[in-house]
Amino acid sequence: MILKKDTILIVGAGNMGFAFISALLDNKISPKQINIIEKKPTLKLKKISKAKKINLFKSIDELNIKTKISITLIAIKPNQLDSLFTQEFNSKTKNSILISIVAGKTMGTLKKLSGNNKDIARAMTNTPVTVGFGTSIIYFLKTTTKTNKNKATHLLNLVGQVDEIKNEKHIDTFTALFGSGPAYLYLLIEIWTDLAKKYGLKNSEEMVIQTMLGSLLLLLKTQDSPKSLRAGVTSKGGTTEAALAEFTKNNNLQKLFKTAVSKAIKRAGTLSKS
Repeated sequence: MILKKDTILIVGAGNMGFAFISALLDNKISPKQINIIEKKPTLKLKKISKAKKINLFKSIDELNIKTKISITLIAIKPNQLDSLFTQEFNSKTKNSILISIVAGKTMGTLKKLSGNNKDIARAMTNTPVTVGFGTSIIYFLKTTTKTNKNKATHLLNLVGQVDEIKNEKHIDTFTALFGSGPAYLYLLIEIWTDLAKKYGLKNSEEMVIQTMLGSLLLLLKTQDSPKSLRAGVTSKGGTTEAALAEFTKNNNLQKLFKTAVSKAIKRAGTLSKS
């Protein structure tokens, strides 16, 4: 299995970083292969590191120079990136593939800070990685080897679905559509729940979540198109048709969604340049 012989360094163990740590352990990667750098480790991180005997450090200085890192996952905040890439960090990670899931930091920035490491991946994902159902994309520096591409892709596959892109600009689009996507669904759940409560229905949030989850599972199980399943719920002259007519009138819902996502894409592009 890929990763079984790799020594992995995870820099930053917040929600995203911790999700990868958990996924590695769940997939039987030896704790001895996992090294973590986290300046402010949480109690949860301390407990799992102690229980599993994972190497936990507060800085790169504490990592043994003899440790041959082959995969480095960078999962820190954007404002912490510049200070991470010290001469010592670059020296200890020079033979590894660098995988950055840091928002807004371009491949050009990563290459420059790393001292021109030839194996770099810039990836973006979303919060469902914490439950193993993330949606991710990955973009590789052209000089990245096939072996290291496979390692990076496999690592992201541990926390969900991953697709490779050939154009870095698509990361901004992905961020707006899927990185922010969970928030759009949560807003819909809030609106739907509030409406159900106003009509006097108890357990409104649970019913909304169950309706959404059940509908998605049905979509996955039947492998029918969303349009086909929607038609199956919509009877001529019925309640569903009446509601959908309002949703789709003059393409208002589509226009609103497109406008909102376009603003998010523009904002993502601005952040990438800052």
